[in-house]
Amino acid sequence: MNKKHLLNLFLPAVVPLVFTGCTRPALQPYSLDTPVQILSVVGAEPVKDGRARFREIFCGLLANDPNQQDQTVNREDYLLRLGDEPPKDEGSRPAAADNPRLRILVVPGLFGECIAATVRPFEIAMAHLRSLGYKVDDIIVNGRSSSDHNADQIAAAISALDLDEDERLVLIGHSKGAVDILHFLVNHPESARRVSAVVSVAGAINGSPIAAIAADAYEMLGVFVDIDQCEKGDNGALTSLKRSVRLNWHAANRLPDFVKYFSLVAFTQRDRVNTILVSGYDQLNVIDPKNDGLLLFSDQVIPGARLLGYANADHWAVALPFEQKEPVLTKTLLDHNNFPRTILLQAMVQYVSETLLNP
Repeated sequence: MNKKHLLNLFLPAVVPLVFTGCTRPALQPYSLDTPVQILSVVGAEPVKDGRARFREIFCGLLANDPNQQDQTVNREDYLLRLGDEPPKDEGSRPAAADNPRLRILVVPGLFGECIAATVRPFEIAMAHLRSLGYKVDDIIVNGRSSSDHNADQIAAAISALDLDEDERLVLIGHSKGAVDILHFLVNHPESARRVSAVVSVAGAINGSPIAAIAADAYEMLGVFVDIDQCEKGDNGALTSLKRSVRLNWHAANRLPDFVKYFSLVAFTQRDRVNTILVSGYDQLNVIDPKNDGLLLFSDQVIPGARLLGYANADHWAVALPFEQKEPVLTKTLLDHNNFPRTILLQAMVQYVSETLLNP
């Protein structure tokens, strides 16, 4: 791996953390003995609880996957249980069969374009879905631009999409990708009519306190930074992720009600965070130790969404298959990146399919 490749891979990830200052001690201990907590604006649509059913689907797929037969792993550990998670339904049933009539598009997060040649969200998992008959692609939006800029790119891609009459379009956004999707739905209502469901995975729905600290410094630095495969665009990526920007946007905009929304949250303990994200974890730890290294757990849920669950993973491990694409780095900077993303993606798609068929 040459130096240029490393620069492309890690400079975009490190920039948001460089300006975050010294860490301070946590004000509260890490604990799962707490109910769901969601930060939202007045008048926001209530969130629905889908955790019990999603766990059932996820664990059922995990148990039957020949690649996940390590008996030393407690399958329950992949999805964290908060204190108020309801028990399994008495009338539980098998997951719905895979429905290839869902058309799936994945949108990457902050700086995703910059490292797209190396790794993309759910890259390996998408190949598995294709083997099951799904049409799955991604939309590589500008990695360094604002969500309004990227909303235009998503609109162009969806307008050009050739959908069969019985196909249902599902957009999956990782990190800022989920925010870009929401801006697309509001800014382009005609194209948005083609969308049936949106899934946020560790979505930066309310932004991040880290972005507020880093945005101004990054905008100045970003003018001079040249990253292969990553155009500067409008250079507003981090500004779009300021919490004040995000919450004011939610207060001013309502999401279309003809779309179904789903949110999968990520957080974990410090000793399971990839080394490169530990600095971000420590900064957020002052507010709440339930974070994924870049986002707080209470900031990751779309208003009105069905909450699928809490992945026991950091911000990268939940979606980016670094351990498969860059195995050399798993001994250093990416040392806690293992997660059953293929099962996670399939479970999310099955849950969405089930909800669309039985609203």
